[in-house]
Amino acid sequence: MNKTSLAPRFLNIFCIGYALNLILDSGGSLIPYLSMAMIGLGVIFGLNSAAGKSYAGIILLITLIFPLAAINSLISSNPTDTSLKWILWLAALFGMFLMAQRSGSSVDEELCKKTAFGFFIVWLLLAIKGNALSETTKEMSKSLHLSAFYANLLISVALFLPNKFLRIIFVLIGMAGALTSGSRAAFLFLPLVFLPGFAYYYKGKISTIITVGLLTVGLYFILQNETLNAFTFGRKGSEITSLNSMELAQKSGSGRAQLRDIGMDYIKQRPFGYGYGQSIEVFIEGKSLGNNFHNGYINVATQMGVHIFLLYMSFLFWVYYQLAYNQKISRRFRFFTMSVLTCVFLRAVSESFSLFDLGHPAAFFSIFLISLLVTRVRNLR
Repeated sequence: MNKTSLAPRFLNIFCIGYALNLILDSGGSLIPYLSMAMIGLGVIFGLNSAAGKSYAGIILLITLIFPLAAINSLISSNPTDTSLKWILWLAALFGMFLMAQRSGSSVDEELCKKTAFGFFIVWLLLAIKGNALSETTKEMSKSLHLSAFYANLLISVALFLPNKFLRIIFVLIGMAGALTSGSRAAFLFLPLVFLPGFAYYYKGKISTIITVGLLTVGLYFILQNETLNAFTFGRKGSEITSLNSMELAQKSGSGRAQLRDIGMDYIKQRPFGYGYGQSIEVFIEGKSLGNNFHNGYINVATQMGVHIFLLYMSFLFWVYYQLAYNQKISRRFRFFTMSVLTCVFLRAVSESFSLFDLGHPAAFFSIFLISLLVTRVRNLR
């Protein structure tokens, strides 16, 4: 298999599998098995592509992470389940790093050319399912919110398509998808999703202060401004309307503040976490809202502990610093990776998503891009 097309092909295989799962299994019970299959495939692909290369970097990284994972597993309410999830995540990290080991500069062009099509397929099926095929209000709402994420993600990768006509078409499709999904987060984060692409094409310099300022303003509106309840483009029928009012505790400014407070209380009670993947049921005014804090960062802190959360955030800061200021890495790779990760990490502000969530193609792709960044920074020394 051509090593330059290895990672894009892997991603598109996962996207197709994920899309088929959306059609065949409305409950999503096949996704864990799909993720395990993709982890195995990733390790096999990676071992094949990295034959003869040094594994020192990934071995050192896993050696550093494993004790932290072990602490979290031992104090978990279900150590066996937590340990299994850690092993699977480390295996996924191992596979993506091995792929990155032998990915030269030519892979950048392959990623820019091929990944938009996979995310387009996922967005399209989620949009169709959310608007036409879902049988229940809950399924409809879940599909529309996921379609919003993949619409933004489609924009972030489509901005780098070399073919100008396809670039415009896919970006317009992504914008339409975000605006008609009913997700206020997808609507508000659109300018930030475009930011890395505009900086790339107009050769602008990345300003950390401006970026942090925009993120802060966007976060403020997402969490505090209740007038944003009006932004429900694409929501159809009385069922969705009633769902929106029922979702107030989850999705409005006041509801998100309550969820943050509940999450902080859980963190104070068990600062070392409840265990990777452990469900924490959230109650507001006696009503169960499931185990969704609508914030990927709070999820990491509650499940995996403050120690892993701090390591996670420190690492993300390092990643963005390298993407913004390391001029030795190609401009295309830096901005393409920043575009994808900006979309992914913005998603984590308003929804329960993190790099530990292996149920999405976006998680595998992000881990690969970060592994590729680490590999290149390491090789430059």
